Amino acid sequence: MEEKNCRVCGSEFTFFLDLGEMPAANALIREEDLDKEEYKYHLGACFCENCKMVQLLEVPPYEKYIIPNSEGKRNYLFFSSTSEFMKKHFAEYAKEMRDKFMKEGEMIIDIGSNDGILLQAEALKDVKVLGVEPSHNTAEVARGKGVETITDFFTEELAKKIVEEKGKAKVIVSANVILNIADLHEVMKGVNELLDEGGVFVFQDPYMPEILDKNAFDQFYDEHVYYFSIMSLANLARMYDMEVFNVSKHEVHGGSMRVYMKRKSDPKEVSESVKKALDLEKEMGLDKKETYIQFAERVKELREKLVYEVKKLKEDGKKIVGYAASSKGNIVLNYCNLGNDVVDYISDNTPEKQGLYSPGMHIPIVNPEKFQEDQPDYALMLAWNHSKEILEKEKEFREKGGKFIVYIPEFQIV
Repeated sequence: MEEKNCRVCGSEFTFFLDLGEMPAANALIREEDLDKEEYKYHLGACFCENCKMVQLLEVPPYEKYIIPNSEGKRNYLFFSSTSEFMKKHFAEYAKEMRDKFMKEGEMIIDIGSNDGILLQAEALKDVKVLGVEPSHNTAEVARGKGVETITDFFTEELAKKIVEEKGKAKVIVSANVILNIADLHEVMKGVNELLDEGGVFVFQDPYMPEILDKNAFDQFYDEHVYYFSIMSLANLARMYDMEVFNVSKHEVHGGSMRVYMKRKSDPKEVSESVKKALDLEKEMGLDKKETYIQFAERVKELREKLVYEVKKLKEDGKKIVGYAASSKGNIVLNYCNLGNDVVDYISDNTPEKQGLYSPGMHIPIVNPEKFQEDQPDYALMLAWNHSKEILEKEKEFREKGGKFIVYIPEFQIV
């Protein structure tokens, strides 16, 4: 259902970005299902002038992207540990939590723990770890690594159950997950229930100023309900007698902000980083709807440029393939209407994705071996947020004359 009011404060919001009818970004298709009708929804973004939260117009139910298997168990097709960059990043994240906020034997809980990438870190070996992960397949991988994991969605009720059975947590952590949860009030109630005295809630998600700076329209998709600024999160925290006391920027997921919350009664000082972030957001106009409307205009221009250049290359007889069957990439392919007539296939190193087809455009997803054997003329970078790692990995492809098409923050061929 399309919302007419802000999910956080109930005020009327402004609709600013229209990406059209869209399939669920991670709803990859089996060959035998190609002729079946796909679920589609209206992908658009809105801005609340009251609490400053940016959010989706319509939120598809999770069943559309966490696909049940033959046994009815929820499957998710993204495993954080497939990227070496992500492994290093999460090891650093875990070490910071342990060094700054925990003592031996205390508990850290990860909301949306995926395959246990953060909780398996060496830095956490002397503390209690607990993952909360709704998808069965990734949770099973985590348990195989020795990471205790509850297969469920994070709610206030689950938080109460954890307190009863295991006690309170000194640190509640999350990465690229809180923005996916439509009911932020449920999250905050659960955190309040679960957090020990002096405990912290630290989460990291794509950051709105980075999205605006990079014209990163592909950050908007079904799983990402919210697009955070410190303004909007400070307003949310106040509703629960909490406050943001620190922030730090990170390159992951195309530009994320790590946000540190505590109870107002906690004596920890509020860092100067919070004031600097709020000042920058004000300077950028993140409190005004006009800023977002201008962003939407830039997105239209970017689409026109990308479609024109890619189709021109195809008309010139060039072989073009996609690189990485990512959620962001599927948004771009559908918004730009780039199908199998333009992009021959998508190369991806996740075995669970190989042999499937991209949603909406139905482009086959293949093993990277085919990409290496074919040596296509151009590869469309469908995971631009990993471009540094990908360009380094595919040096041989480029040395042989292959080129990457990149479209964020602007169209370029590298």
